[in-house]
Amino acid sequence: MLKFLYRHNKDYSRYNIIKALTKDLELSSDIYILMPFSKNQFIKNFFKRNRIINDFFISNYDTYIYDRQKIKKSNPRAWWKYFQDWINFRFSHYLLSDTQHHFEYWEKLFGKYKGKHFVLPVLADKEIYFPNQDAPVNQPIKILFYGSFIPLHGIDIILKAFKLLENKGLDFEANIIGTGQTYKKMLQLYQDLDLKNVYMNGQVIDEIKLANEIRNADIILGIFGNSQKALSVIPNKVYQALACQKLIITMETKAILEFFTENDLVFSKNSEESLAETIFDLSIDSNKRKIISENGYKSFIQLYDKTEKEFRSFIKSI
Repeated sequence: MLKFLYRHNKDYSRYNIIKALTKDLELSSDIYILMPFSKNQFIKNFFKRNRIINDFFISNYDTYIYDRQKIKKSNPRAWWKYFQDWINFRFSHYLLSDTQHHFEYWEKLFGKYKGKHFVLPVLADKEIYFPNQDAPVNQPIKILFYGSFIPLHGIDIILKAFKLLENKGLDFEANIIGTGQTYKKMLQLYQDLDLKNVYMNGQVIDEIKLANEIRNADIILGIFGNSQKALSVIPNKVYQALACQKLIITMETKAILEFFTENDLVFSKNSEESLAETIFDLSIDSNKRKIISENGYKSFIQLYDKTEKEFRSFIKSI
């Protein structure tokens, strides 16, 4: 039987997707999946780790020290987070990562991994994220960004790109959804830029409403940060946009090229000039948007089906 270990029962996308991928999976013995954000559970269940699949997914140490820069390496809290990550990474018999590049970055942080590793892409919940049967024809064009306002998103670049588009006279409406660590700073930038066509109020919405926002938009924006994590992951919004058959613009990384190509989505350099130019060109070429979004949706479905088959085989092999 497949069981889950977690710090507390939490309804979040990674958990729901893994449950969907493993639905009705029959096993001859108990296998545990240790969910992200629950690294202490590995320590508590250390002596049954030969039956635990550790969904490492995110390094707490990297997140707090390098990505969000909330604490310094010399802080005792940093030492504890490193120890949690190190023991989870080095002593797991079975480990999941979201991309191969993310896994290789962890090896640089914590040392060579000697267990069995499986790349489980982030994907998207197909019960929530799916194409609109009658896609809207928007005039002006609608652009959407949503996220938790962390440094890897590069929201300052997005806001400055919108200003360049306003100066260029592009007719568009942009909506920025979310809040978080950098929200106050980005709100000040938003106000300083005096953006007229951009709506941003720190709102947080549930996944059902978010999926509808995606389906009603023409262009979805990904991430444009420069942290090591930004270069190593493929964010949720990429998969969610593709699952809704929407065009997404994001920065090109080796991680994203593990699963997708320029035929599936649009790449932009992480600068406001490059992003503004990319948005402008696509805003006036609806046929190109249609072709790329259809390709992206097909690639997402193929990746989902392939992952489901291979992940179930990986679990059965334990």
